[in-house]
This record gives sequence, C-alpha cells and structure tokens, in this order.
Amino acid sequence: MDQVYELRQSGRIKVLRVHNLLSEFANREILSIAQGCIDDGFNRFVVDLEGMPYTNSVGLNFLITLQSRCQDQNGSIVIVNVSKKIIQLLEITKLQPLFHLTDSVDEALRLLNEA
Repeated sequence: MDQVYELRQSGRIKVLRVHNLLSEFANREILSIAQGCIDDGFNRFVVDLEGMPYTNSVGLNFLITLQSRCQDQNGSIVIVNVSKKIIQLLEITKLQPLFHLTDSVDEALRLLNEA
C-alpha cells in the first residue's frame, strides 16, 4: 500500500486511518498533518488501525504524541480496530489506560460527540 494514511472529517472530528506506524519518517508526516488540523481547531481524532496487525515503539510514540497534542487543546483521541497484538503491547507497556479503545469508527464518533 502506497498511502500510509487517509484523513477524513466527520463534523468537528477528524478520522485518521493509518496503515503503518512503523516508520518514524512517515509518522512525522502524519503528525505534521494532524498538527495542522489541531491548529485549525480540530482537537478530537478517531485513529483507525484496521489492517495494522502490530506496531512497535515508533507506533506507540506516535499514538502518545497525538494524544498529548489533542489533550493540550482539551481534546482526545479514540483508537478503533485495534489488533490483539497491539492491545497486548499496550498492556505490557502499561499504556492502555492512556487510550480509549473501541471496535468501530461509528462508536468512536459517538463517544467523541458526547464528550
């Protein structure tokens, strides 16, 4: 897959579907795009990891950075379609409490709209 991410909008929420978080270079590009959205007033993101079976510390750093940047603007992220391996990694690293995980984009949008 050539494209590393897709970004769309649902109301005042950005939906970011990432296909690979293993590349620090690509992650910097995605964070730059996300920061532009944050600068434009979008502080809530759905991060869709569908089709991403695993990640590493680079991917975890991306998620932590995006969460932190959103929280700095009184926003948050919800991560959807998280594989068992990524959930295990979040549990092992004790990072799972930092993130809200759901099974679908629709559920994540509902949660963020209620917040």
